[in-house]
Amino acid sequence: MKNITIEKQDNGYTAESIQPMIAVFEKVAADLFPGCTVRHFYYGDALDMADVVTAPGMYAHFNISRRRVSLNGYTCSGPDLLKYQSMTHNDECYAGKLLELAANI
Repeated sequence: MKNITIEKQDNGYTAESIQPMIAVFEKVAADLFPGCTVRHFYYGDALDMADVVTAPGMYAHFNISRRRVSLNGYTCSGPDLLKYQSMTHNDECYAGKLLELAANI
């Protein structure tokens, strides 16, 4: 995996059931945004609220669960937004290709 920084916080949860999806998400983030920071907050055992930060004030916020990765907010450039949209899976707003991107890395 390319060099990225991973930061984790929790409320006493481990998000164990969604670690496989988190690993896929991190793999794609590292490929699309080398050098980024991925900040995880394990909100519960089944939900991770993650930020991909590329520079101060430049980020995208995702909710990660076992069957869905949703893009919930962002402050970024147009080209980065297209990449962030591609990192979704089963999202209502974006036709992401997270699993396909991960398979091709």
